[in-house]
Amino acid sequence: MKHIHALPILKERLQAHKMVAAVKEPKYIEKAIKYKDNLSAVLLMTGTILTVKKYVDFIQSHDLPVILHVEKIGGLEMDRDGVEFVKRNVQPHAIVTTRNGIIKKAKSSGLAVVQRIFLIDTEVYTNLIKDVKHIQSDIIEIMPCRAPDFLSRISKVSPVPTITGGLLNSPEHAKQALENGALAVTTSNPDMWKLNLNEL
Repeated sequence: MKHIHALPILKERLQAHKMVAAVKEPKYIEKAIKYKDNLSAVLLMTGTILTVKKYVDFIQSHDLPVILHVEKIGGLEMDRDGVEFVKRNVQPHAIVTTRNGIIKKAKSSGLAVVQRIFLIDTEVYTNLIKDVKHIQSDIIEIMPCRAPDFLSRISKVSPVPTITGGLLNSPEHAKQALENGALAVTTSNPDMWKLNLNEL
């Protein structure tokens, strides 16, 4: 897969299908594929350096882009070599990380990056708004999703698309997040994957 096209494909899918399936155990991969018509992508949060390529290839062979949570992959160090390993061998559409150091390395190597931000207090929010022009990632993911007023303010000023997840387990939560500026929502709840959020 050419990385030049990975991000536009991912963004297009996020526009068209409003839900990302967060897969925390291998047994849920098949289920995500089963509901792929409702999903924009799979956020892969399971695997090791020995299995991750197999998982990514399998999911992406079903036309579902993979966003790889690099901090959850066993044995994967995201130094320069780790970044190159992910880019050349694993080839997800994007990676997700909470760490600025990884974002810089990944971006300079040409990987698309989703930055996961935990809104644990007002300070995190204030700093994010203050530094919003300096966001280096391609997409930001705000956690948890149950802070619609903050989500609304962030999505209005963010130069990159915003997605949201965490504590999302009902269509109402999803609808509220989308109405408050999220491009898509992330959930690990397989019952949610059965829903077409475009019909809410």
